[in-house]
Amino acid sequence: MPSGDAQRQWFPEMIEILRQQWKPELSWDELTRLTAHLDATLQQIRKDRNIIPPMCTCSKCGVYGLASFGRISINGTILAAGRFGIASQSDVKELSKSWKKYRKKSGLDIYGGKQGKTTAR
Repeated sequence: MPSGDAQRQWFPEMIEILRQQWKPELSWDELTRLTAHLDATLQQIRKDRNIIPPMCTCSKCGVYGLASFGRISINGTILAAGRFGIASQSDVKELSKSWKKYRKKSGLDIYGGKQGKTTAR
């Protein structure tokens, strides 16, 4: 496993998926599905490459062990579109603000699922 892969969130194949499927006019449902697809791809890459989570110390109990892997949120997908030059920074800023408003109004978690329900990994 190359150094840094345990902390890596965006692999080249995921960026390519984002480039191919990103449209400025994506609906929230489409953006949620794209994010879920990117997250599933990330989990599969980690599995296929035998990437294990980084080690960390729990701030509450002090136990040293494996951390849990992060997932890709909808806002993370939006910000990645800007980071990788797929969308303009002004579009990203506006879309990120709109997502936060829509998310709050609709009672959604950061992955687009209903708050209080566990979203599938």
